[in-house]
Amino acid sequence: MIVVDIGWKKLVMTKEAAFQLASALESAEIYERKWVSEEDRAEKGVDHTFHVYANDQPFGMEIMSDDLYRMAKLAGKPEKK
Repeated sequence: MIVVDIGWKKLVMTKEAAFQLASALESAEIYERKWVSEEDRAEKGVDHTFHVYANDQPFGMEIMSDDLYRMAKLAGKPEKK
């Protein structure tokens, strides 16, 4: 199994799925909606601006052993405290 770290969560998937995801992310761009402060609204006339730009953020992948995967799968979702 492969662990993919995209930033907000670490996802576990097969190596085939990880390859497909990496291929899709390679050409993906970042979309950002940016809030405009009260003082700048008069000048710009909007409360948000919208941006699309090249993805320069890396994401990581690591191999997870079968034993670790099975142990973590048995543990399931952690309890919230």
